[in-house]
Amino acid sequence: MHSVPAPALRVLLATWGTMGDIAPYTGVAAGLSAVGHQVTVVTSARHAPRFTALGLPVRAMHLDDQEELMGRSKPVTARVRNGRDIARTASGTLLDAAAEGTDLILAHPLLHPLCAVVAEGLGTACTGLYTVGHAMVLPRLAALAPWRGHALADLGTRLLLAPMHAPALRRLCRTLGLPDRPRALLSHLTRRHRAYYGISGALLPARSPLPSPHSALGHWTPSRPPDWRPDPALRDFLDGGPPPVFFGFGSMRTLDAARLGRMIAEAAAALGVRALVQSGAARLSAASDRVLTIGECPHDWLFPRVRAAVHHAGPGTVHASLAAAVPTLPVPVALDQPYWARQVVRLGLAPGALPARRLTTAGLVRALEPLLRDDRYRGRTEAVSRAMARQDGVAALLARLAEETRRG
Repeated sequence: MHSVPAPALRVLLATWGTMGDIAPYTGVAAGLSAVGHQVTVVTSARHAPRFTALGLPVRAMHLDDQEELMGRSKPVTARVRNGRDIARTASGTLLDAAAEGTDLILAHPLLHPLCAVVAEGLGTACTGLYTVGHAMVLPRLAALAPWRGHALADLGTRLLLAPMHAPALRRLCRTLGLPDRPRALLSHLTRRHRAYYGISGALLPARSPLPSPHSALGHWTPSRPPDWRPDPALRDFLDGGPPPVFFGFGSMRTLDAARLGRMIAEAAAALGVRALVQSGAARLSAASDRVLTIGECPHDWLFPRVRAAVHHAGPGTVHASLAAAVPTLPVPVALDQPYWARQVVRLGLAPGALPARRLTTAGLVRALEPLLRDDRYRGRTEAVSRAMARQDGVAALLARLAEETRRG
């Protein structure tokens, strides 16, 4: 239980994206509310129930059509056009919500440029809340040099996003009476904002600095809905034999679900293990008497009950599996996932990473066998889990915000 650390604020928490982008912010929102802050959430309509279930008011962005196109193969021009539609809708919702009265806007990185302009126009504060750094989306560029490569990758990702934000930013500037500044200046506006990351320092390399004044506080564990209960079929499966190996690929839609499901069933049979498959956005499933396919399930409840976890290496899933001390095999698909897969391997927690596009049954078996049989992987994972437990990300965030409030 968090104690009230400072005078209550009217907080606008803005987040958008896939499940991995949304889930950690449920923990943040619940923590803010628990210490007395008045929290309003801006997110897409499809994710609004995750916050209303916690008793929090939501201003919904109606993005169903645009979100349906996300993750599908399409020309770059179509992606930019879809991104601009999202930014236009988001900017209107953000401005309307903030204009009702707010002391602080907390912004997801994809919404941070819009939030920064809204905050400047209304004369309120804005702080970034990130679960991924811009540089992590271009991990090969970031790895070129410990310091320069990170800065180049950070800039590169911002430049890739700029065309999607630009029309909405210009419209916001006109509406708020702000000068229509170049996109580079708007990017600088967000870079000089303070930003806090829901990332454990135990998973970051020593010489991969976050841009100043950004800092990692520890993982933001998602909040479960108060009435959540495990599915009886899942409970029966877990109770009916040895702990299974988990397979899940989150919000990744571009996977060949039928082929991947066959590989999972074949690998489970070859290794003599039971498997738990989370269907996710790809509608993944596997048919076998030793395999159960499930829908959504809180990872903080599920992972302590599995033997190992095979997943896409999204930051939320990486943190959840390692926090539960579960040996983890990363199978990255896109975006920042190769970065997190590399971190898992760098820490000696897995024999290697298996890029999803090159995944085979034989490769899956070869990678899983040492992970399951060699106790050194579990020992290293347990050590990282203990280090992660020393950072309470939500408590640290509340303390930082309280300190800022006291300083005025």
